[in-house]
Amino acid sequence: MKFLASDYDGTLRLAPQVDPATAARVAQFQSHGHRFGIVTGRALSTIYDEAHHNQVDPDVFICSNGALIADRDQNILTAHWIPFDRACALIEYLKQSDFESFTFCNGEDSGYHVNEHIVQSPRSLERREKFFAKTIGEAEVLAKGRMISLAAWISDRGRMAEMQAEIQERFGDAVESYLNRGTLDIVARGVSKQTGVEWAASWLKADEVYVIGDDYNDLPMIEGLHGFAMSSGVEAAKAAASRLFDTVDDCLDYLEGMSHSH
Repeated sequence: MKFLASDYDGTLRLAPQVDPATAARVAQFQSHGHRFGIVTGRALSTIYDEAHHNQVDPDVFICSNGALIADRDQNILTAHWIPFDRACALIEYLKQSDFESFTFCNGEDSGYHVNEHIVQSPRSLERREKFFAKTIGEAEVLAKGRMISLAAWISDRGRMAEMQAEIQERFGDAVESYLNRGTLDIVARGVSKQTGVEWAASWLKADEVYVIGDDYNDLPMIEGLHGFAMSSGVEAAKAAASRLFDTVDDCLDYLEGMSHSH
């Protein structure tokens, strides 16, 4: 039994919606006795609703860059929490930082903070509209007493890399961070998309494990699992990949031995 773990944004979803043909191809792959998972930097609540809205029913959700894994019914199977005192200290640090905004997730709900002392770029304002309608107040998120992930946004990539280094220096005892094209994703130390996929593969009892992604936070799994990348992905992901595909459909065709891909 083959198991493909696919990144979501920029991989499975290439437009505002997942292509219905891709969703149908995923279902066909599953109907042939194989397993399909979504591996994403997103929180479980946002990815679950969106996948189902797009007619995709993964066997497993690997969320928050591998920090939280849930079955197809949203039951949490395993989770790696950021030590809570360090997570709270990090939130305070981010409030004083050059990041325009950031989210923080307790595994179920997300909070959203805008650094009003920073001039908000158009992209930041757009994100606020798009992603964070569902967020709740900070106190309510923190009341759970646990934190699975944070994601900080800034439009200046060079500055983001500098701040990533600073965060790793200050909080590296507790967290890992991953650069994306727009956000810095922060999870518990030792966690990556690779560790999440490996755990899920073991839980599914998969014989063969494959991954596909397009962005910097996909690098650990692409490098560690001889994975694939999207031909539209960042150069680093493409350079690390064993094979490139234009769509997830092409990847599934290849895995099922009817490769008409490059």
